[in-house]
Amino acid sequence: MSERLTNINTASYEEGESSRSEEAIWRFLDLSGKHLGVRIEETPVGGTTSYHHYHTAEEEHVLVLDGAATLHLGDQDVELTTGDHIWFPAGEAIAHHIENTSDSPFKFLVFGERKQDDVVFYPKASVVLVKSSAGMRQYTYEERAVDD
Repeated sequence: MSERLTNINTASYEEGESSRSEEAIWRFLDLSGKHLGVRIEETPVGGTTSYHHYHTAEEEHVLVLDGAATLHLGDQDVELTTGDHIWFPAGEAIAHHIENTSDSPFKFLVFGERKQDDVVFYPKASVVLVKSSAGMRQYTYEERAVDD
């Protein structure tokens, strides 16, 4: 039972460099199970939660626990604050990421499915990540014009 019980007030958070600032530290506590991914994350001032992306098979949810930030959703910018909840449907080809544009850390709960056969598109980087039972593979692609 102990591997399934975590106290979020006493657990040790993992740390890493933020994607946007070498001096800032990104913190997270992974609470995931086998089929549902759950994490508490803290993004430093100037940091981002992820690269701009969308999933073909996994639904994602974000619940803001503390702070304020800017959600970049497609070509829209939406201000988020404590208590806000946003979800991203699987298969909706609208990329998203959150940037901490405030002057204090941004803390949120993120949860979503852990599907084996998911494809994640990163349109700004022209990269696609394929997750399958054979493992994960990352590919680059070139955007091409499509004839009408």
